Amino acid sequence: MLAIDMYDVWKTYRNGTQALKGLNLQVEGGEIFSLLGPNGAGKTTTVKIMSCILKPDKGKIKILDKEIPRNCGEILREVGTMPQEFQGFSDLTVRENIEYFASLYDKDINIDELIDMFELRKYEYKKLRELSGGFKRRVGLASAISGQPKILFLDEPTVGLDPKARRSLWEIIKKLRDKGITIFLTTHYLDEAEKLSDTVVVIYDGKVVRRGKPGEIIDEFKKETLEEAYLELMKNLEGESDG
Repeated sequence: MLAIDMYDVWKTYRNGTQALKGLNLQVEGGEIFSLLGPNGAGKTTTVKIMSCILKPDKGKIKILDKEIPRNCGEILREVGTMPQEFQGFSDLTVRENIEYFASLYDKDINIDELIDMFELRKYEYKKLRELSGGFKRRVGLASAISGQPKILFLDEPTVGLDPKARRSLWEIIKKLRDKGITIFLTTHYLDEAEKLSDTVVVIYDGKVVRRGKPGEIIDEFKKETLEEAYLELMKNLEGESDG
């Protein structure tokens, strides 16, 4: 079953900027899906529409077989989001932060289970501002899944983290996928997309320009890594637009 199905979605902002130009996007349930593209390609707009923050100008969108914008109330009870700028409540403890976000949902949530899942037990009574960036991200993820979502939206989840903290977070994200949660990821780290993703989609100028498994895109461009293949694709697209 498709977790996300977007067909011919368009969005123009009041200043005239056309962010999406007939975007088609399908995400299978239970996969890690990475959305890639340069700044201004439409990634943030896409996530905001799927999260019921923005309304599209036209197009058909279904999240868990429920329509946007008509069923946004139901959809928001089934998705979790960790924004790039997750801050939480700096003067609350780790436990208090997770408890607060869990309280927003009418569900029976085991806070201790979340704390153990993200290896936060020895930090649970520390204030959030006392944690490193990597552990703040763990609290953000724990908070995002505290409502037991079926889909998790992660916007640049490891930005600013050191390599060890990034790899640690990758393992957590994989475990969430293994629990059946669909992960929708935006990232500028191409190694992250290559290591984590079941499916990669590249958007450019508001439209999908490539879709496939990381290895398929690497093979298409006869490169060694997804980053090299992506850079070659961008070079080709920029050449076409210049011409």
